[in-house]
Amino acid sequence: MKVDSMVEISVIINLLLVVIIIGSLGIWIYLFSVLKRSFELSPKIYSDDTLDLEGDLISVIIPARNEEKYIKKCIQSLLDQNIKNYELLLVDDNSTDSTFDLMENFRIDPRVRILKAGEKPSGWVGKNWPCYVGYQNSKGKYLLFTDADTIHSKRSIRDSVCTMIKEKLDVMTAVPNLKYPNLIVKMVLPVLSVFMFSRYSPMRVNDPNVSIGYLFGSFFVITRKCYESVGTHATVKSEIVEDGALGKKLKEEGYNLKMFRGEDLLEAYWARDFNTLWNSLKRLIIPLYFTDRLNSILMTIGIFFLMPFPFLVLVYCSVGYYVHIANQDLSYNILMLFTILNILSIYVTNFYQLKKASTHKVVYFLGTPIGCFVVSLSFVWSILTSGKHARIKWRDREYNYSKGISC
Repeated sequence: MKVDSMVEISVIINLLLVVIIIGSLGIWIYLFSVLKRSFELSPKIYSDDTLDLEGDLISVIIPARNEEKYIKKCIQSLLDQNIKNYELLLVDDNSTDSTFDLMENFRIDPRVRILKAGEKPSGWVGKNWPCYVGYQNSKGKYLLFTDADTIHSKRSIRDSVCTMIKEKLDVMTAVPNLKYPNLIVKMVLPVLSVFMFSRYSPMRVNDPNVSIGYLFGSFFVITRKCYESVGTHATVKSEIVEDGALGKKLKEEGYNLKMFRGEDLLEAYWARDFNTLWNSLKRLIIPLYFTDRLNSILMTIGIFFLMPFPFLVLVYCSVGYYVHIANQDLSYNILMLFTILNILSIYVTNFYQLKKASTHKVVYFLGTPIGCFVVSLSFVWSILTSGKHARIKWRDREYNYSKGISC
């Protein structure tokens, strides 16, 4: 009698789990289809040597804080461009390492101007202030904002501005070729990229019927007129994810924004080690928690059911078979079948993303479970601790959302 009762309970539990797993499987199939369409149909940058760009000055603005490992390669790649009429504004954001000294080595080049951002005014966070300082000192008709840890192809400036002119755009941004420097980042970020590239894919950002607007802070070009009309970085001065906020505002106000695939244009880092990875993940969820608490909680729950949950169910089923409960309960077989299909869909989607993006060897798709658990854990931990410890450390500065943004 007791065994029969346990079987009945397990059937109810298993059928509930089957429903959740089938839902997860359906979403992963959808994500794969969106990812596939994005890779196949997203526009690429034009390459045109016939268009004369020497009439309009292009201002390249590079905010930098403690970038001594990367700044030299970035500047050199931007000085090796195949056009002449541009200026580089290097804005040091109170670096405590040798970043400013490394900038000084390039002062001899007449295209380079070196600036110090100084202390941020009240209410300004992240790189918004140095970007704004760069703009204030710029002279160009076009403003190209890029990060200090990027490496540009020789055609980076020409091709992006050519694309803007041909498409008659107010602003354009490009998906960079992301660099993954170590093992943990190589396993975690591709999984996250599936969601990021599905939600903020060029196909969605470029669709006038979709409200989503987004800029990659590592690379976007905007006309001076548009930048001033939208309010400059001053309009998003309190946003730590300023690129997303500025892109959203541009789309909402009806400016002609377009996103392109730019893997041939530049390389960029999203995270450099586990600490920056963890804080990058917190940057995604903590600001949302303080502006839309319900949505952030629902997103965290959704990520849990989509990413680590299927692997946990696989363990649950395996235990059931090990203790022979599953032998008396068909629902275990049904649950195991859909769980395996769900996990295979996660692996296949991650494998496809790695293969198409060509960021590093596809063999790292084997680390998919680790990536799923790290992403979900970071979201859960951020939500649970946001009441008292909503701190994000970014570029050696700490921002505390629970006390209002401070540093």
